[in-house]
Amino acid sequence: MDAARGGGGSPRGALRAVRHVLHATDPGLVRLVGAAHTVGAICLALAVLWALGFATPFLVAAGSSALVWSMVLTGPREAEQAVTHALGLPAALLSATAAVLLAPYPVVSGAVFVALLFVTVYVRRYGPRGTALGMNAFQMYFVMQFVPLPADRLPQLWAALAVAFACGALVRFVLLRTSPDRSFVRLRRSVRACLYDVADALAALAGGDGGSARERYRADRITPLRRRLRRLHTCALMLQDSVEACAVPEVAARVRTRMTETDVRAERLVVMLLRAGQDAGTSTEDFAHHLHLPGPGTCTGGAAAGADSLAARLRALPETPARGGTPAPPPVSAEPVSAVADAHQALTDFEQAAAGLREAFRWFPGTRTEPAEAPAPQASPATPAAPPAAEPPAFAPPPPEPGGLRRPTTRAAVQVACGAALATVGGQLISTDHWYWAVLACWMVFFNTSSTGEIALKGSRRVTGTFLGALVGLFVASALAGHPWPAFVLTLICVFGMAYTAALSYTAATFFITLMIALLSDLLGSYTDGLLLVRIAETAFGVLCGVVAAVVVLPRATGQRTDALLADALRALADAVTATARRLASPIADPSPDGPVRAAHTADRRVEELARSLTPLVHPVAPHRSRRRTSLYVQGLLETCAYHARVLAVEAGRGAPGSWSGSPARVLLEERARTLAVRLEELAEGRADGQLSPAGGAPGAGTPTPDEARVLMHLRRMDDDVGAIAEALPPAARKPWDRAAPAGRPGRQPP
Repeated sequence: MDAARGGGGSPRGALRAVRHVLHATDPGLVRLVGAAHTVGAICLALAVLWALGFATPFLVAAGSSALVWSMVLTGPREAEQAVTHALGLPAALLSATAAVLLAPYPVVSGAVFVALLFVTVYVRRYGPRGTALGMNAFQMYFVMQFVPLPADRLPQLWAALAVAFACGALVRFVLLRTSPDRSFVRLRRSVRACLYDVADALAALAGGDGGSARERYRADRITPLRRRLRRLHTCALMLQDSVEACAVPEVAARVRTRMTETDVRAERLVVMLLRAGQDAGTSTEDFAHHLHLPGPGTCTGGAAAGADSLAARLRALPETPARGGTPAPPPVSAEPVSAVADAHQALTDFEQAAAGLREAFRWFPGTRTEPAEAPAPQASPATPAAPPAAEPPAFAPPPPEPGGLRRPTTRAAVQVACGAALATVGGQLISTDHWYWAVLACWMVFFNTSSTGEIALKGSRRVTGTFLGALVGLFVASALAGHPWPAFVLTLICVFGMAYTAALSYTAATFFITLMIALLSDLLGSYTDGLLLVRIAETAFGVLCGVVAAVVVLPRATGQRTDALLADALRALADAVTATARRLASPIADPSPDGPVRAAHTADRRVEELARSLTPLVHPVAPHRSRRRTSLYVQGLLETCAYHARVLAVEAGRGAPGSWSGSPARVLLEERARTLAVRLEELAEGRADGQLSPAGGAPGAGTPTPDEARVLMHLRRMDDDVGAIAEALPPAARKPWDRAAPAGRPGRQPP
């Protein structure tokens, strides 16, 4: 494995190992590239302005503008980012000009500040462009509160901001350009790194270190493996999002399908290995909850034949999935089929899926020689005897987005305005010079949050990060007093750390922001011993104002938010099941070669969004323990259902459209898919009574082939999990997270 990663004692080997870790932990190097954009734009803008002789206040204003603008400028395509970038300069100029002109009138300036906060949150409804423009306008108004300038210096301020935006455009679109093709290449390398990590963990799990079965299958070894599988799944979702913009539809469909197949084969291999551990006499008590396996127990039958050869194949696995080794066939044995034999087959399937993914990447532009035309799946010939495909169930459309004050962006804007007004008054009482820190903290807790629980959790993380940053800043600022260049370099490191960790840990990002403030204050000669204490007090008060506003003004409970996202996830799963059945049964109804894969991808994203919204409920310090258990239980079942949806999508993509049109098992497929979709829709609408009965067989369905039996099995097991969700949720009159999970019914991750 070290050789595969490029490890060794040489500097080149160490560099390759670092690149491997970066690609594995930062899919597509998104955070690294974003941090590089931010630091590059700031350094270039400051260098140009310093060379032109601009004073320190203009350097601070330009650097702050470059900092925020580089972080908030997002968009799926470069053209859209360029348009947003062009609109950002006028917004920054207007906001900064208003702040300077209104500075002599504190009451009016404070009122405009609160109004601008309202507008900043309100325009989030217009997507990334509205969010970026609002953030930019607010940031410039905020910066001018502690960088006061007379009105006659406005032309110089305009010139400094123009230079900052020009430098930002140069860094983003020329020096560190991130085109869709380059982003896809980085994601492909991240997928390869994640495959290496999964293979390495699997080799250790299967006996690479020579330990006993119970020693190898401890929970502390399963948890890192689960984390690596999660990274691979994240890379798969991001790669499917990006491939559309940089490949023709046929190639994009091929890559999406192969990536999904590799993802599900890796997860199935892990499950089969754990069951092989059971077959060897290892209890599942320590790790059943990690992968939604059946409850604690031990399989019968003793050690299965072929365990040694399985371990040998797994030890050689790190060289196979990414380098193109030939998949070894499972050993042929006259013994009855065992868990070890299933693990052998799962390993072969994983190797073949990885080989198929490598082949799909070769069709991508820039990878070796691209074939003239990607072969498209051919439709199977129509079978006259096959009856016409049944129409999918007509589901009620999802409820429209509420209007008026119930619209999420409007509600959040009103809450921010009320909280900011309170923070302005209270912040003035704490410190007349730094009251804006309280307003900033109040506003930030509403950014990218949608419920009271999320706001409270983000506020606690901001206070924690501020406290830790102030604690470190007290020592660092004192140690670097009188040494401007080391302080400046460390400030840039803090900027990089903030940009790199913003999407990973809000506590870490806030830590770097507070440390950066301490260093900047030292550079500007305004640092005092009580400055960071004021920072902590203002931040805590601002967070408190935000939480109070969220609770009192148009509150939206966390349960309401999770209920809506749960319904979205269930509807997306129903769409995925319907898309799979439609492609298998009727080649005309769904001509898209990867329609089921797209639908499964959407379901995955909906389940992930629900998981993020559940964070306040499943946090270790959450007060309602029964609701926490139920939330984790339902979340695990939904992840299992999403896994089934991916497997079904892969099975549908393996054959030609309508491959079941002439099969005797087609009726059973349509019945099970229709029943499952209807049950998911009933759960989404809150009409399920929790007593769903399993789907029965269809008369005259015939004997399915092995491939057909696999599809029917996943439909049946997904139906079982949907029934478990229905049992876990209480009647519609009660909130769905207030009932404890049924005992003895853990989620299950089937093969």
